[in-house]
Amino acid sequence: MVAEGISKTAAQGLTPEQVKSFQENGFIGPFDLYSEDEARLHWNQAMIEMVTSRNKPHESTIINYDRHLDCDTLSRHIAHPTVVHKLRSLMGDDIICWKTNIFEKQPGEAGTGWHQVEAFTVFESESVAYPSLRYTEESTAATQELTVWTAFSEADEEHGCLRFIPGSHKKWYYDETKPMSRNVESKSHDFFGYDYSELKLDADWDPDAGEIVTMPMKPGQFVIFLAKCIHGSLPNVSDTKRLGLATRYVSPSVRVYEHIDSLSGFGDAISLDYHGSVLVSGEDRWGHNRIHTENLNGFPFPKVD
Repeated sequence: MVAEGISKTAAQGLTPEQVKSFQENGFIGPFDLYSEDEARLHWNQAMIEMVTSRNKPHESTIINYDRHLDCDTLSRHIAHPTVVHKLRSLMGDDIICWKTNIFEKQPGEAGTGWHQVEAFTVFESESVAYPSLRYTEESTAATQELTVWTAFSEADEEHGCLRFIPGSHKKWYYDETKPMSRNVESKSHDFFGYDYSELKLDADWDPDAGEIVTMPMKPGQFVIFLAKCIHGSLPNVSDTKRLGLATRYVSPSVRVYEHIDSLSGFGDAISLDYHGSVLVSGEDRWGHNRIHTENLNGFPFPKVD
């Protein structure tokens, strides 16, 4: 796909044609956000801030969540106007960032298996599960949930770029409310040590049999997609690391982590005592969630007017 470059009108959001493409496919991009040099500088600065932060959200080095809550560089990134204006075209003006994930793919690391979510279900046990997101009302917007994945290194096919099954957001192919087994040694467990195929609604359905769109990106580019649009990534067959940051957004009408006070996975666990969402655009007229106006080290979160 050809990158859609920044122009003087980029802050106006998506064109009607782009909105239509998103509604049909479940993703749109890539778009330019930073130059390649800027992307690398931003990430280097973020890495320094992660190490020197006085008030980290948690001490896990395995669960790479929510470092926008203590790193000033990432605190700015989540509310970048170029991103937020495009989100507004799909979600409306009222938007909170509820989560971020760092995705590193080392040289030789396998691809990430196909997956599809919407509520981001969290399991307290094999029989007790709660949604991370509870949607409380209908909306006239195209969606109430979006992910923005920004490349901070080369993220082409050789480095393990994202890939999507276009149109797959229109139907459920997986049941995210069921638990998965974990086995880091098994090749079939290609979703961070879990076997996401165990959640297939039709065991005979082959996700590789239909159309697949790869999304190569240069450092500083981003793509917007629905988590319900089936996605994964290729293996990193290069000799350098692939770096990406997923920033996740919902309407403030959505209840975040309503019955969840900790997260576990990948062999580690963290408390959510630190957690709060960040209002990046509009207003919070619902008051469902704790909202942070500054990060854990006192840096004020920017908001797009």
